[in-house]
Amino acid sequence: MQKSLKYLTIALERSKDLLVLKKIFSIVALILCSVISMQAHSAPIEHLNKGQIIVTDQSNFTQNKAGKRAFQQVVVKLSGDVAVLENLQVKRSATNFEQYLVASTFIQDGDKLLYQAEFNEQKIVDLLRTENLNVWGKRRPAGLLWLVIEDDISKKKSLVTQSSSSQYLETIDQVAYDRGVALIMPIGDLTDSMNITALDVWGLFSSSIFNKSIRYGTNYVIGARVGIVFDDFSAGEKLQLSYFITNGQTIKTNEIVGDDVTTLIAEFVNEYATYLATLYSVESNETGQIYSVTLNIANVDTLVKYRRVREILSSLAVTQNVDLIAQSKDVASFILTSNVPVQRLKTILKLEQYLKEPDYQRLDSTVIIDYEWRGN
Repeated sequence: MQKSLKYLTIALERSKDLLVLKKIFSIVALILCSVISMQAHSAPIEHLNKGQIIVTDQSNFTQNKAGKRAFQQVVVKLSGDVAVLENLQVKRSATNFEQYLVASTFIQDGDKLLYQAEFNEQKIVDLLRTENLNVWGKRRPAGLLWLVIEDDISKKKSLVTQSSSSQYLETIDQVAYDRGVALIMPIGDLTDSMNITALDVWGLFSSSIFNKSIRYGTNYVIGARVGIVFDDFSAGEKLQLSYFITNGQTIKTNEIVGDDVTTLIAEFVNEYATYLATLYSVESNETGQIYSVTLNIANVDTLVKYRRVREILSSLAVTQNVDLIAQSKDVASFILTSNVPVQRLKTILKLEQYLKEPDYQRLDSTVIIDYEWRGN
């Protein structure tokens, strides 16, 4: 009897240990998700000079055709505007894409054969500027997409998440890659299911969804629903995608009508990318005037921080020049010259997660901007 009790005690202790381990693993997973989400904030898109096209074979004819399409894909990424493909010089350059080509290869991705080409990014940017076309820098806003799809028969509403086996995830990833935007899907874990439901997204409750998506740390939160709606004009039914895009301060809404869900989702991602480009890309005709502003950045108390801050400021697509003019204790003062007005520069700098603008407003904020460095 004592032996049985001994084994029972050991079993109970092991059971408790397992429960403790499970709790620890859950906490670790949550911490990792939080870390990942904080890193999901705006970051440089590194594949802007790469085009990727699905092909059927590796013949010279296919390679030339895919090379042209890959070039067009990169041009759209770097400008943010599909309309640039109508420019005469861009059309000529696409036909002679080899003059911009750095390397190309074929990649087998599961059952798909891909042609991947890398182009000289600076040459394409120079082409865009010569033609007075928009240029969009590498650092771009990150967006979180809450997408719910209603079954047209059962009317069941289902969320598309990273943990779901939705066929539409590939479409979202591909179009986001084609347009050079960072668009992530919710993890779909317990925290998500407790915070936001399919009905919340279906109702497009923008404020609630934005506030409950803070864990992901993205610049924008998007809610979209796809389903059959009644059209008063035609007195019939139509498939419609309705969405909102918000950063907590501004909101954009729209509806897209189409024939199938995949096409609607692809069109939406394209609209989203175009919307961001209107906010963050730089018009070449803006480059005719040079603007100068002083940036006072606090908490820059090491050489590593100084180098990181200078690297970020120098990497902005709008930056002409950046110089350190003073260092007082932990405040580094830079003069930054750019080809956009100060207010536009401030919009672009908001994408930098380690640069925090104070709540107060300076009287001379058109020539001096204060920031605090929040990085290592």
